[in-house]
Amino acid sequence: MMVVQCSSGCAHAGWYAALCVHVDWLLWTGLLKSLGVMLPTLQEQFTADTWMIGGLIATITAVGSFAGLLSKLLDVLFGTRFVVTVCGFLLGASVIISSFSTSAFQITLVLCLIAGPGLVIPSILSRAMTGRYFTTNYATVNGIATTGDSLGLIFAPLTQVLLDTYGWRGALLLLGAISMHLGVCGFLLGPQPPSAVAQDDYLLINSSEEEQPKPNIYDNKTKSPLRILKDAVKAQRDLLGCTVCGHAAFWIVAHVYVVHTFVATLWLIYFVPYAESKGFSGYEAVTFTTAAAIANLVSRILVASMVDRGWLKLRLTLLISMITCGIALFTLPWVHSYWLMIGNTVISHSCFGARASLYDIYTRELVGAEELVSAFSWMDLLVAIIQIALGFLPGWIFDQTGSYDTAFIILGLISLLPLVSLLVENVINQRKS
Repeated sequence: MMVVQCSSGCAHAGWYAALCVHVDWLLWTGLLKSLGVMLPTLQEQFTADTWMIGGLIATITAVGSFAGLLSKLLDVLFGTRFVVTVCGFLLGASVIISSFSTSAFQITLVLCLIAGPGLVIPSILSRAMTGRYFTTNYATVNGIATTGDSLGLIFAPLTQVLLDTYGWRGALLLLGAISMHLGVCGFLLGPQPPSAVAQDDYLLINSSEEEQPKPNIYDNKTKSPLRILKDAVKAQRDLLGCTVCGHAAFWIVAHVYVVHTFVATLWLIYFVPYAESKGFSGYEAVTFTTAAAIANLVSRILVASMVDRGWLKLRLTLLISMITCGIALFTLPWVHSYWLMIGNTVISHSCFGARASLYDIYTRELVGAEELVSAFSWMDLLVAIIQIALGFLPGWIFDQTGSYDTAFIILGLISLLPLVSLLVENVINQRKS
């Protein structure tokens, strides 16, 4: 029987961090799905165009990803526990406040400026804390934690019930109350793992000892104004985690992560209309996504456990999942029967789930545990940029051609691009050896 262990002295603190990751992913997917369910109602209520409300939903996490750059600075100033707790309660409060909105502009302002950062910043900090705590069986723990992404799909039918029973304002009030649970989970978090704290203390002691000699006391007086400004900029750059962008390893893992997230997001947005354009009913399209969610959930835990036990190699698993997912998306235009669609969605989302549970492990191996906050922040920013720039592409292709086939063929090809990153990493490792 496999026993999951934390670093020494962490007790249950590591599992509380994993719980925060789980709840954050649950709310991330759940709230976006809920807003998608309410889209027609909000469009009618605010007499707005579909693209306006749809754009609101798409930009919530994008704006949050820009705010995610402040994660390291906030962590240094206030600590992970305080930041996650405050962001969690602000997330719930923003959803509640949005229920009193009287225009599309108001609901956009509230959710983008508060709910977005309230989702992204806790995700970055709790994922980084989990990566520092678990020194063994990290893949299994991360697979369990990220299953919140799959379980978040249950918000769709729940929101429909709330919408029919209480209206859109009442539904948002209740969803806001549910979102408050992220703040409660943040309150359970403990301090940083002993190893990380010890290392920080050690560096601080060395720094103070080096600055004790008299020449350093008057150092600022001998420096030019330009030099002082340069040092100040460097200090701020370190707080924002910019230094991680100077490492080749970061760009390798960032390329893999960004492509995966981009493709998975567009699949979620456009698969149901694509299935309906093939002639399937709305009920059948939802059945396909339900099968995908179950496959995603199972593969996250199963694959992560097999990697931890040594039955599968991390990079080999990533390689196989990339190729399989790319082929599944590429061949989707030639799939027309009900059961073949079920099979295709199960295969593609099994690969999505397997990779999602392994990317944090891959990131920790390449950039190190102490750089996880910076790495996650900048990778989420890159995802936001590419989604804003290219997220419209499948819809634009459909408007031009009347079909999503070309779009999903392109997504299949894009899914294969991270193979280049794995190849580059292999070449670098061979040169070092």
